Amino acid sequence: MKKEIEKKLDKKIEDRIYLPESAMIAKIEASLIEGAREYCRNSDYQLIVIPHLTKATGACENFSTLFSTDLFGNTAYLNQTGQLMLEAFMETYKKVYCDGPSFRKENKADDRHLIEFPLFEIEVAEHDLEQLKGEISNIFSSMISKVQKDCSKELEFLVEDNKFIDDLKPPYNSITYREAIDKLEKYELNFGDDLKSDHELELVKMNNNKPLFITNYPQEIKFFNMRLNRNDDSIVNSMDLLMPYSGEAVGAAEREENYKILKDRLNSSTMMKLLKEAVAKEPGYSECSDGEIHAIAEDRFKWYMDIIQNYPVKHAGCGIGINRVTQSLLQTKDIRYATAFPMNRMTLF
Repeated sequence: MKKEIEKKLDKKIEDRIYLPESAMIAKIEASLIEGAREYCRNSDYQLIVIPHLTKATGACENFSTLFSTDLFGNTAYLNQTGQLMLEAFMETYKKVYCDGPSFRKENKADDRHLIEFPLFEIEVAEHDLEQLKGEISNIFSSMISKVQKDCSKELEFLVEDNKFIDDLKPPYNSITYREAIDKLEKYELNFGDDLKSDHELELVKMNNNKPLFITNYPQEIKFFNMRLNRNDDSIVNSMDLLMPYSGEAVGAAEREENYKILKDRLNSSTMMKLLKEAVAKEPGYSECSDGEIHAIAEDRFKWYMDIIQNYPVKHAGCGIGINRVTQSLLQTKDIRYATAFPMNRMTLF
């Protein structure tokens, strides 16, 4: 993004919303989403309309980042992901998608974190990781082509180098997590360490500043329902797509269809630990034993676990953070400059 435009956007939302640059960013955001929708509509995906108020099954692994609200005397949460709800339709539709806001209680008000952002998600039956790469690549091709077609004037005005946008199109290279930490030798990472934004951007830089898939992460740092690798149970069949300027823009994985493995993973997960802590703070549960709290927490996932037990369909899916893609398109290190309504703990519109 051009420096003078970043400087103009460095204002409160209510002051910058009238700028023509904000309108341009809003159009680019919308075009990315429409490009993803077009691919799904043309590829026999079924749209699923998901709720924005949920219990535990609307959470990503870090349960502490959920916004809670009172729902007629019960605790409910603003949704972070529609993943498990999409998975419920694998038996019927085979290919499904949703898009909508994801809410994260991010305490940092910085150039990387938002408390609300558009998330585009898909789930596809009978797909492994390699096939899922193909779906993600096709969606990105559709998104970027759509923006180039519909927002050429906006891109010409906002960014220094329009030729760079062609480099964001697939095909994308791919390396494993183990290969990634070997490449990041100077950071002295160990197996099991999570990759931070600096690590991700370094890996992209090593890849000629082009998007890069990282696959097969350690199972202990990933979501409980990512499928255990059957040849190496220290890893899950997962992958992230890293983008220039923004780092991780896509989280993806095969889903665990084995009920026993899934139940064991849930009960030993960070998700369960944090959920139990949250349940213990809810009205009426403060005097319950640890066993009772665990049973209540486990019951919050019963509908999902029942689906996997009764309809064990092998499947895979992903979530695409639209503003991380916008950030890469606009070539800015600050996600707030790539968002029409950049919501964080310091700003509400």
